[in-house]
Amino acid sequence: MDTSFLFVWLVVIFGFHFLRIFLKKRFGIDKELHAGVPVNKFERWNGLLTVAAIIVIALMFQGSLERFFFWVFCIFFVGSAMQIILEWKYLKGSRKYQASLLYFSIVAVTLVVFMTLASLQVS
Repeated sequence: MDTSFLFVWLVVIFGFHFLRIFLKKRFGIDKELHAGVPVNKFERWNGLLTVAAIIVIALMFQGSLERFFFWVFCIFFVGSAMQIILEWKYLKGSRKYQASLLYFSIVAVTLVVFMTLASLQVS
């Protein structure tokens, strides 16, 4: 992989993090309000497992960028869907699931664009 592509990928990952912070502030989500709810524990585990899975997938599919992004999208889709469902179910009256749904939609579109650009560059 090209170093400029890796740099862009790193910038996008940091952009996702800042987008999540912005959405939490925009929707007025207070972390301390829902302390002890199983969703927070799942959110931490989901993040750690997602990062670990992406590292393993990056090592497994070094030669195939299309496969890498496909599996990253699948892992992100399943993890985000479970998180949104748990937030919706357990956090009644909270808008956290709305922020998560918006975040998931933006990241999913970005991953599809990245997969398309990667497949066009490889072809």
